[in-house]
Amino acid sequence: MFLTLLGDLLRDKLDLEVVGVARSGQEGLEVCSRTAPDLVLVDMMMPGMSGLELIKTLRRQKPETLLLAISGSVTRELIRMAFVAGANGYFSKRRSTEELLRTLQALSEGKNEMTPEEADALRWAVRECRLRSEISSRDLQLLRLFCDEVPVKEIAERTGRTPSAVYKAFKRIGERLDTKTARELRIAARELGLASTIQGDK
Repeated sequence: MFLTLLGDLLRDKLDLEVVGVARSGQEGLEVCSRTAPDLVLVDMMMPGMSGLELIKTLRRQKPETLLLAISGSVTRELIRMAFVAGANGYFSKRRSTEELLRTLQALSEGKNEMTPEEADALRWAVRECRLRSEISSRDLQLLRLFCDEVPVKEIAERTGRTPSAVYKAFKRIGERLDTKTARELRIAARELGLASTIQGDK
């Protein structure tokens, strides 16, 4: 019912052609492959393939497609994850249909209307992407172990470095993240997603 009503709304108010609807991430991927849409509304919570996975896949396969993440949950971490995955915008289900129409109209015109909460999350996402490009994958592995509170001596053994080299790496990373203490470094790394999303030796 929701999909039908939303489709009617988009047709009537924005003169958009609805080329397909889907009830799961996998079905959404198949619909997009078949119809090549210009704009996709992606629910973050779907059975099977999640909305986040769908956004990542569509961004790789169809980089020109506009992707709007939609969710009933609004947290900086979730919004950040959506933007990092490749979403062009984020919309809360708590907002009105009029706001949804304005958001979609703005996206179609190459603009992005965001709430202060969404804008803040986007700034964090941009900063995270920049830091990932500035900090080497080896240093990010050290950072993950450090955030897991693994002792420096053990970190050195696991990564094949000397304790002195590990300390120097932490100092270098701390300067990048503008932190002065070990506690500040852990907090900044976790908030930016630099520790929780790195795949490394556990």
